[in-house]
Amino acid sequence: MAGPPPSTATGGGHGDTAAGGQASHGPSNPAYYAMFAARQKVSEQAMRYYAAGICGLIAVFVLFHWTRLLVVKLERSKKPLGMFGRPFVATSRLTRNLLVRKVPGFSSAGHAILVIVYLALNLMAMFIHVETNSLSNFAARFGWMALVNLAFLVFLALKNTPLAFLTAYSYERLNCLHQIAGYTMFTQMVLHGAMYTAFFNSQGRLLTKYAEPGEIAAIVAGFAFLSVVFAAVILRRFWYELFYVTHITCWIVGIVATGFHQPEFTKPAYIITLLAASMWVADRIIRMSRVLYNSVNNEATLYPLPNGGTKVVLKKVPARAEPGKHCFIWLPAIRKLETHPFTIHRGSPVEFTVKAQNGFTRDLHNYAVANPGVSVKASVDGPYGTFPDPMEFDKIVLIAGGGGATFTFGLAVNVLERMTEETHKNIVFIWAVQKHENLSWFKEQLDLLRTHAHSTKVNVTLYVTRSPTSTSDLPSDGQNPLLQSRSSSSDNEVASPPRSPIDTDTEKNEPRIPAPTHRRPLGDRDPEKEMHEAIETHVEHQSSRSSGKEIVTSASAHRFEHPIKEGRPDAASLIRDAVNSTPANQRVLVAACGPHGLMRVVRDTTARLIHGDGPGVELHCEQFGW
Repeated sequence: MAGPPPSTATGGGHGDTAAGGQASHGPSNPAYYAMFAARQKVSEQAMRYYAAGICGLIAVFVLFHWTRLLVVKLERSKKPLGMFGRPFVATSRLTRNLLVRKVPGFSSAGHAILVIVYLALNLMAMFIHVETNSLSNFAARFGWMALVNLAFLVFLALKNTPLAFLTAYSYERLNCLHQIAGYTMFTQMVLHGAMYTAFFNSQGRLLTKYAEPGEIAAIVAGFAFLSVVFAAVILRRFWYELFYVTHITCWIVGIVATGFHQPEFTKPAYIITLLAASMWVADRIIRMSRVLYNSVNNEATLYPLPNGGTKVVLKKVPARAEPGKHCFIWLPAIRKLETHPFTIHRGSPVEFTVKAQNGFTRDLHNYAVANPGVSVKASVDGPYGTFPDPMEFDKIVLIAGGGGATFTFGLAVNVLERMTEETHKNIVFIWAVQKHENLSWFKEQLDLLRTHAHSTKVNVTLYVTRSPTSTSDLPSDGQNPLLQSRSSSSDNEVASPPRSPIDTDTEKNEPRIPAPTHRRPLGDRDPEKEMHEAIETHVEHQSSRSSGKEIVTSASAHRFEHPIKEGRPDAASLIRDAVNSTPANQRVLVAACGPHGLMRVVRDTTARLIHGDGPGVELHCEQFGW
């Protein structure tokens, strides 16, 4: 891509034809160098256009974020909006209405538009001003595009991304774009290699050319990045820890081999490769430094919980830690060289709850069972995650399916801890689980919502999709043991919410379905914010037929003093009721976390409720995945 080494007679940079397409080799041929210099100049100009387009895309993100903040300020202002303010707010709401809607294959319409624009920029840069008289011209351009996208996808993968501050999009919300950039880069790399292979084969120089050190490095890089893609597409679904090791190891091999493919230090290709590697190394150094700093005099106390759970309580509170965000936990007693992310559900002390699957989470639970209440060396990297400040809203509607309550409980606690006597806010908390026993994970948080000084401002409704239908299923004393504390001898080991979720919908028509429970994957499917109790929530409008039946368990209900209903919630109706009952001069936050079906209904319903003359409505869906 960057040009032939001056010492070679074959043109190691792949520029091996003159303008007319005839083979013309060697440094002694001025026409060859003139042609190659002209092609590289055009390619570099195309890359500048492409880089400008990407920067423009990021600028749109930044502008949209700060415009939204301005709209929020106008909505919360008690002053009249005026002739210009009212249309501005109405236009902003209409835009949000369109962007948050669910689009098949994408998380939202905004996501779909972003991907389309990104791919359009790629197509433009791939073919603009390319001479069509030689296959090598297309091959060279695709190589340039693969290299630039390599740097871009690394930027999107940074945990400490500047976009978290500029756009309120932290790394996990950019992960879907990281995937798209990775697939695009890999496709361009394959086209680059395939076209050059065809070109050199047509000249009868294939074996000679691919015996050169730079081309051997290119072959190594190609197979390394192939392994990266294979790990992301295949291994991640079945064995997350193996995927992660493979992904990182092959990435390192690939980036080093790419540097040896074009080793001239002054060439743009080498500079771009070095930039990509430097970003990744800098991010790792920052993360390792944070782990080392937070490890000083820090410990974690481990408590086993019912049904394979483990509560982790940190001795020290990391800076900026708050419920709803997540940290990467380092527990060398379990795994010396691994960190795993879990959501904070209590800020002081910082607590996490982990549902045992396989791999690290299983070993953690086994260790806690064998050593209940043990304190071990610990540290954290983080916190990470961005979400709207719930204190800027008058009503907060929190909806969760299964382990998604990790996030919504964290957000509810976040609000309660910051409320004062003068605070006039309402919290609507809706949680659906498969079984009664799942409620015991969250007993402490449910009690908090009932006993807090501001509990009168919290409306909690629980749904059990596979619940007993009569009191005959309960013990003779009328109490449901599944809703009781797990042991009278361990009052301090109260249940806490599972760790942060990733969408693991069990509907058969979804393409990203993990194996069902009777065919448990070989390893953690994705400790990067995996949902522990995925529920089959076909929460379309027809679900309303099973949403109203309240379970007759008086003793259990008295214990929690929260309504417990049988069946799936009619999420659409619940959201509509909450928003429609809010005055037009107030703001509503709808935050949800759970399976695909739930997220789809929440997005579409909330989008329809964003009107220019109604209350201000903000949507946040905590839905993660590669």
